[in-house]
Amino acid sequence: MSGEEDDEKDRKEQFDTALEEVLREVEEAEKRDEDKAASGEAGDAVTPNTEAQEQAEED
Repeated sequence: MSGEEDDEKDRKEQFDTALEEVLREVEEAEKRDEDKAASGEAGDAVTPNTEAQEQAEED
């Protein structure tokens, strides 16, 4: 294989790996949405706006 073919193969593998990771993240997010008992991401509830935080905790 030439250097250009190797580079193209590496780019495709990196793209495939990144795409797979994005799809896994989407699937995990869908599962969290389906599970109402899940607390969500830690950063979701951190806000200096206490009213917004109270609303987030009610959901």
